Amino acid sequence: MTKHIFYIFISFLILGCSAQKNTQRKTDSEKELEKSVLVGDFLFAETGENLDSIPKKKKIIKDEPKFNQNINKDSLFNVVIKKVHPAKVKEFTKAYNEGNNQEKEFLLMILSMNKSSKIEQINNLKTNENNIKTLIKEYSELVPDSLSVFIEFNPKDIVLSTNESVDLRIHSNRKNKNGGIELDFQEWNLPLNSEVLLEQINNLGWNKNTLSDIKKLLDKAKCCSIENGEISTVGFARSGMGKYSYKFFKNDLTKEEQSEFNDGCLYIYYERNIVLEFGGGAVGQQCFEKQ
Repeated sequence: MTKHIFYIFISFLILGCSAQKNTQRKTDSEKELEKSVLVGDFLFAETGENLDSIPKKKKIIKDEPKFNQNINKDSLFNVVIKKVHPAKVKEFTKAYNEGNNQEKEFLLMILSMNKSSKIEQINNLKTNENNIKTLIKEYSELVPDSLSVFIEFNPKDIVLSTNESVDLRIHSNRKNKNGGIELDFQEWNLPLNSEVLLEQINNLGWNKNTLSDIKKLLDKAKCCSIENGEISTVGFARSGMGKYSYKFFKNDLTKEEQSEFNDGCLYIYYERNIVLEFGGGAVGQQCFEKQ
């Protein structure tokens, strides 16, 4: 089994099983990302390759995902295989047993990805709605009025040998030539002490203590990311390459808005001013699960 065939097999089989595909038209960038994933480039990009959308003047040294050699592969497989649907256990076990060292590591990295569900998303909202509202209020007060800022804190990953990092995206209220919102900055997996991250948060009037305060608010709400705006979006949890989030509108949704944000795939209208959201990755689950 060649490396590329193995990548395609694992990507579709693990992340695509039982997934309801989104039929909406994909953007060109999404198509390119999917193509990249299917040949293994997404998870195994060459060191130094810039996968972000904005050229940087300063070199950013990031942790390169690599399998932790201190982990016993067979022991880890016996743990992660329990998360797989029973109908697929035999296939994955065969692929693991017949794979070479690199193929086994890749399979373990995929199977070790975080998993969540709509039920967990709803239960967290029931438990932490007030904490989420506090997060939204205090975060909105930290962001300059002219900006929309997305931030996500990525935890340390023992399997992938990566440390804590931050995803940061900054939009201004300026319109670009196409009439859309202008993107000022975007970078993923920024080390917490990186010069680029500190420079960008300084431009926002933030410092390390601000990051710490935001992280505490997110932790208290049992969430991982937030973006301010007319609609505040709070990320609940990553699941494979997808993500479960909450959308909080400023006012209760009208009947028309309830219909718009209740397609059962990307959105589920919850109540009042709250919508549940699921964003699919390049491959794998693209919609909310039916059950």
